[in-house]
Amino acid sequence: MQERITVSAAVAAVYTAVSDVRRMGEWSPECVGATLVNPDAEAVVGTRFTGHNRIGRSRTWTTRCTVTVADPPRCFAFDVSLGGRIASWRFDLIQSPDGTRTEVIQSWWDRRGPVRRRLSALISGIRDRASHNRETMRLTLLRLKQAMEST
Repeated sequence: MQERITVSAAVAAVYTAVSDVRRMGEWSPECVGATLVNPDAEAVVGTRFTGHNRIGRSRTWTTRCTVTVADPPRCFAFDVSLGGRIASWRFDLIQSPDGTRTEVIQSWWDRRGPVRRRLSALISGIRDRASHNRETMRLTLLRLKQAMEST
C-alpha cells in the first residue's frame, strides 16, 4: 500500500527528517516515537531501534525495528518485528527538477500471517489494519508536509 504527498522542501531535508526515526512521533498518530539501540548511531542499514506505539489512552506496545535501506536522499526503509517480522515501511523521495519540492511516497507491507493478524487486533484494537494504516499514512504525510514547510 502506498500514499504520497508533495512537500515544498529540498529532498535532502526531507530525507534527514524521515530517517531520524526519533521524530516519527511528531507526525504519526500511532507511533509516538522511537529509541535507537545505540543513540549515537546514524541511520544506516542494520541500525536497530525500538518503536513506541499508542492507540487511544490505554493501548500501548513497542516493536523492534531494523533499518533495511538507507540511501540518502532517495530512500529510507525499515522492518518491524514483534515476535517475528510483522511489517515493512519505506519512504521513497523524488526531487522536483528545480530542487524546491519533494514527492514523498510512503509504503507499507503487512508481513503478518493469519495468526499474527488476529493477535495484532487484540493488542492494538484495530481489526482492519490496512484501512487504518491508509488513514494514518495520509495524516502522517500531511503532518510531515506541514512541519517541513513551516521551517
